[in-house]
Amino acid sequence: MAKLPFPYMPSVSLALAIDLEALAHNYRILRSGLKKGAHCAAVLKANAYGMGIKETSIRLYQEGCRHFFTAHLAEAIELQCYIPKDIFIYVLNGLRKGEEKVYAHYNIIPVLGDLEQVHDWNTFAKTQKEGGRAALHFDTGMTRTGLSPNEFENLELSRFSHTEIVCILSHLACAYQPENPMNEAQRHRFDAIRKRFPFALASLAGSGGFFLGPKYHYNIVRAGLALTGCRTAIPQGSAPLKPVVKAYAQILQINNIARGDSVGYDATFIASRASQIATVGVGYADGYLRSLSDRGEVYVAGVKAPVVGRISMDLLTIDITDIPSGRVQRGDWVELFGNHLLIDDLAQKAGTIPWELLTLLGARYERFYLNNQQERKVT
Repeated sequence: MAKLPFPYMPSVSLALAIDLEALAHNYRILRSGLKKGAHCAAVLKANAYGMGIKETSIRLYQEGCRHFFTAHLAEAIELQCYIPKDIFIYVLNGLRKGEEKVYAHYNIIPVLGDLEQVHDWNTFAKTQKEGGRAALHFDTGMTRTGLSPNEFENLELSRFSHTEIVCILSHLACAYQPENPMNEAQRHRFDAIRKRFPFALASLAGSGGFFLGPKYHYNIVRAGLALTGCRTAIPQGSAPLKPVVKAYAQILQINNIARGDSVGYDATFIASRASQIATVGVGYADGYLRSLSDRGEVYVAGVKAPVVGRISMDLLTIDITDIPSGRVQRGDWVELFGNHLLIDDLAQKAGTIPWELLTLLGARYERFYLNNQQERKVT
């Protein structure tokens, strides 16, 4: 069995190795590629894309990151527990009624996305000794959240009489399609908006927008997927990003079956020959999607082995018949994705995107963090 990146045997049958040195490397690569004066922010929503918000935020802060984005207020509050207070934390999903005092208490910046939120925040800010900091989100083509073009046209600065606007932002809909004309259309709309708010930082690009070039960088680029090192985050050109998250699971049992025997729910796999089937302790409850049934593959004993039969909640089965006898044993570990199986390729087989696979990595994985060549477990 190949050497695994754990300091000791995991206590459960599935584990993640999260390489914080690779994370730091990716951050440095992105930061060095920014136009002069721009900040590389970290998007740490959904438990930092499955990497773990505590360990990743601490490591990124050590690398000099001072701008952080989350989706929810609760994520922002948790984030603030781990790193010093000389940072900017923005909550992308907007201001909900009744949360104003919480934002002010924790000094977290709401991203205001409609006129009602603008009104509620400014009204609250009137009661404060200092103007409440806020960011404004403008819809330039995504049509999800953000002030609409009509709202922008009728927006009066008097609405912000007690609000300190620290940042304006928007979101590219087609950043991973470099030739899509919508990218340029959104950039021109954002330029027009920026003229109204020259005093605020400006942010249009996420990971995909970073690779569209300096004219998309503005003052802040919001790096999310690119921090994980996923190849999908590089829509054009090349960048020496390293994979951060590597997933493993343990073989629990090996069965020898005859030709004609079935494997798994609904008997979707029927052996066409005498076969050796290994049962692995991971399933769709852990984010290994059911759509990978009879399609996925794992890396074991130096080769790729196909997933056969239905993936169940806690288990999957692989065909190891073609691996020489004795090379795979009960207790061995297989790589689900990592150095030999890229998560990008696994996502393609599953009919999805790596964002989904990463954010579905559940709490049942035992997580080991690699930092300065030394591994440590975080529970």
